[in-house]
Amino acid sequence: MNLIESLLGYRSFSSELEIREAVKTSRSHDSSSESSDDASSLLIFETSRQHTWLVATSERVYFILDDVRKPAPQAKRAVPRNDLKVGPDGRIAVNTQPRSTTTGLVDIGLRQRGWLYSKDLFSRRPIEHAIDELLGAAEEPANAGDSRAGAAAARA
Repeated sequence: MNLIESLLGYRSFSSELEIREAVKTSRSHDSSSESSDDASSLLIFETSRQHTWLVATSERVYFILDDVRKPAPQAKRAVPRNDLKVGPDGRIAVNTQPRSTTTGLVDIGLRQRGWLYSKDLFSRRPIEHAIDELLGAAEEPANAGDSRAGAAAARA
Protein backbone atom coordinates (compact mmCIF):
# COMPACT_ATOMS: atom_id res chain seq x y z
CA MET A 1 0.00 0.00 0.00
CA ASN A 2 1.49 3.34 -0.99
CA LEU A 3 1.23 6.55 1.06
CA ILE A 4 -1.81 7.93 -0.79
CA GLU A 5 -3.67 4.62 -0.49
CA SER A 6 -2.77 4.50 3.19
CA LEU A 7 -4.06 8.04 3.79
CA LEU A 8 -7.29 7.34 1.91
CA GLY A 9 -7.75 4.00 3.64
CA TYR A 10 -7.79 2.14 0.33
CA ARG A 11 -5.44 -0.30 -1.30
CA SER A 12 -5.02 -1.37 -4.90
CA PHE A 13 -7.06 -4.24 -6.28
CA SER A 14 -5.44 -7.62 -5.89
CA SER A 15 -3.86 -9.34 -8.86
CA GLU A 16 -5.48 -12.42 -10.33
CA LEU A 17 -2.82 -14.58 -8.68
CA GLU A 18 -3.62 -12.99 -5.30
CA ILE A 19 -7.32 -13.66 -5.92
CA ARG A 20 -6.61 -17.34 -6.54
CA GLU A 21 -4.46 -17.42 -3.38
CA ALA A 22 -7.42 -15.99 -1.40
CA VAL A 23 -9.09 -19.39 -1.86
CA LYS A 24 -6.73 -20.69 0.81
CA THR A 25 -8.36 -18.39 3.40
CA SER A 26 -11.72 -20.09 2.99
CA ARG A 27 -12.78 -22.44 5.77
CA SER A 28 -13.89 -24.83 3.03
CA HIS A 29 -10.48 -25.07 1.36
CA ASP A 30 -8.90 -28.51 1.57
CA SER A 31 -5.25 -28.30 0.56
CA SER A 32 -5.02 -32.09 0.34
CA SER A 33 -7.59 -32.29 -2.49
CA GLU A 34 -7.46 -28.94 -4.26
CA SER A 35 -4.84 -26.41 -5.24
CA SER A 36 -5.14 -22.75 -6.04
CA ASP A 37 -2.27 -23.29 -8.50
CA ASP A 38 -4.65 -25.26 -10.74
CA ALA A 39 -7.58 -22.90 -10.21
CA SER A 40 -9.09 -20.77 -12.91
CA SER A 41 -10.64 -17.39 -12.20
CA LEU A 42 -13.07 -14.97 -13.77
CA LEU A 43 -13.81 -11.36 -12.92
CA ILE A 44 -17.61 -10.99 -12.99
CA PHE A 45 -18.26 -7.64 -11.27
CA GLU A 46 -16.34 -4.41 -10.99
CA THR A 47 -16.86 -0.98 -9.51
CA SER A 48 -14.29 1.59 -8.44
CA ARG A 49 -14.06 -0.07 -5.02
CA GLN A 50 -15.10 -3.69 -5.48
CA HIS A 51 -14.35 -6.64 -7.71
CA THR A 52 -16.11 -10.00 -7.48
CA TRP A 53 -14.30 -13.03 -8.83
CA LEU A 54 -15.29 -16.62 -9.36
CA VAL A 55 -12.48 -19.05 -8.68
CA ALA A 56 -12.99 -22.67 -9.70
CA THR A 57 -10.87 -25.51 -8.43
CA SER A 58 -11.35 -29.18 -9.15
CA GLU A 59 -13.46 -29.45 -5.96
CA ARG A 60 -15.28 -26.13 -5.44
CA VAL A 61 -16.40 -22.81 -6.85
CA TYR A 62 -15.39 -19.85 -4.69
CA PHE A 63 -16.90 -16.38 -4.69
CA ILE A 64 -14.14 -13.92 -3.83
CA LEU A 65 -14.85 -10.27 -2.94
CA ASP A 66 -11.96 -7.86 -3.41
CA ASP A 67 -12.99 -4.62 -1.69
CA VAL A 68 -10.22 -1.99 -1.62
CA ARG A 69 -11.55 -0.71 1.72
CA LYS A 70 -10.75 -4.08 3.31
CA PRO A 71 -7.22 -5.33 4.05
CA ALA A 72 -7.38 -8.30 1.67
CA PRO A 73 -9.73 -10.19 -0.64
CA GLN A 74 -12.19 -12.46 1.15
CA ALA A 75 -13.71 -15.79 0.17
CA LYS A 76 -17.40 -15.07 0.71
CA ARG A 77 -18.71 -18.44 -0.35
CA ALA A 78 -17.41 -21.84 -1.38
CA VAL A 79 -19.69 -24.36 -3.03
CA PRO A 80 -18.65 -27.97 -3.64
CA ARG A 81 -19.07 -28.88 -7.30
CA ASN A 82 -21.20 -31.89 -6.28
CA ASP A 83 -23.75 -29.47 -4.76
CA LEU A 84 -24.20 -27.44 -7.95
CA LYS A 85 -27.40 -28.01 -9.88
CA VAL A 86 -26.79 -29.59 -13.27
CA GLY A 87 -28.98 -28.86 -16.28
CA PRO A 88 -30.44 -31.43 -18.70
CA ASP A 89 -27.34 -31.06 -20.91
CA GLY A 90 -25.07 -32.19 -18.05
CA ARG A 91 -23.51 -28.75 -17.53
CA ILE A 92 -23.74 -26.62 -14.39
CA ALA A 93 -26.92 -24.54 -14.55
CA VAL A 94 -26.21 -20.82 -15.03
CA ASN A 95 -29.15 -18.43 -14.94
CA THR A 96 -29.15 -14.67 -15.25
CA GLN A 97 -31.63 -11.90 -14.73
CA PRO A 98 -31.31 -8.17 -15.31
CA ARG A 99 -31.02 -5.85 -12.34
CA SER A 100 -30.23 -2.52 -13.99
CA THR A 101 -28.85 -1.24 -17.28
CA THR A 102 -25.29 -2.00 -16.10
CA THR A 103 -25.69 -5.00 -13.80
CA GLY A 104 -27.43 -8.32 -13.60
CA LEU A 105 -27.70 -11.23 -11.22
CA VAL A 106 -26.11 -14.58 -12.01
CA ASP A 107 -27.04 -17.82 -10.27
CA ILE A 108 -24.48 -20.58 -10.71
CA GLY A 109 -25.99 -23.95 -10.02
CA LEU A 110 -27.55 -22.84 -6.77
CA ARG A 111 -31.08 -22.40 -5.60
CA GLN A 112 -30.33 -19.17 -3.80
CA ARG A 113 -29.84 -15.50 -4.54
CA GLY A 114 -27.72 -14.52 -7.48
CA TRP A 115 -24.46 -12.62 -7.47
CA LEU A 116 -24.05 -9.25 -9.14
CA TYR A 117 -22.22 -9.15 -12.44
CA SER A 118 -21.19 -6.24 -14.65
CA LYS A 119 -22.81 -6.48 -18.05
CA ASP A 120 -20.00 -4.56 -19.76
CA LEU A 121 -17.53 -7.33 -18.84
CA PHE A 122 -19.62 -9.68 -20.97
CA SER A 123 -20.71 -7.51 -23.85
CA ARG A 124 -19.23 -9.82 -26.53
CA ARG A 125 -19.36 -13.19 -24.82
CA PRO A 126 -22.34 -14.05 -22.62
CA ILE A 127 -21.55 -14.62 -18.96
CA GLU A 128 -23.10 -18.09 -19.25
CA HIS A 129 -20.41 -19.08 -21.79
CA ALA A 130 -17.61 -17.50 -19.74
CA ILE A 131 -18.68 -19.41 -16.62
CA ASP A 132 -19.03 -22.64 -18.58
CA GLU A 133 -15.46 -22.19 -19.84
CA LEU A 134 -14.24 -21.36 -16.33
CA LEU A 135 -15.75 -24.52 -14.87
CA GLY A 136 -14.42 -26.64 -17.72
CA ALA A 137 -10.92 -25.21 -17.34
CA ALA A 138 -10.87 -26.00 -13.62
CA GLU A 139 -11.75 -29.63 -14.34
CA GLU A 140 -8.69 -29.88 -16.59
CA PRO A 141 -5.81 -28.22 -14.69
CA ALA A 142 -3.48 -28.34 -17.68
CA ASN A 143 -5.87 -26.01 -19.51
CA ALA A 144 -6.32 -23.53 -16.67
CA GLY A 145 -5.43 -20.15 -18.03
CA ASP A 146 -5.47 -16.45 -17.37
CA SER A 147 -9.11 -15.50 -17.14
CA ARG A 148 -8.39 -11.80 -16.91
CA ALA A 149 -7.57 -12.28 -20.58
CA GLY A 150 -10.92 -14.09 -20.80
CA ALA A 151 -12.62 -11.11 -19.18
CA ALA A 152 -10.77 -8.78 -21.53
CA ALA A 153 -11.84 -10.91 -24.48
CA ALA A 154 -15.40 -10.76 -23.21
CA ARG A 155 -15.18 -6.96 -23.37
CA ALA A 156 -13.67 -6.90 -26.89
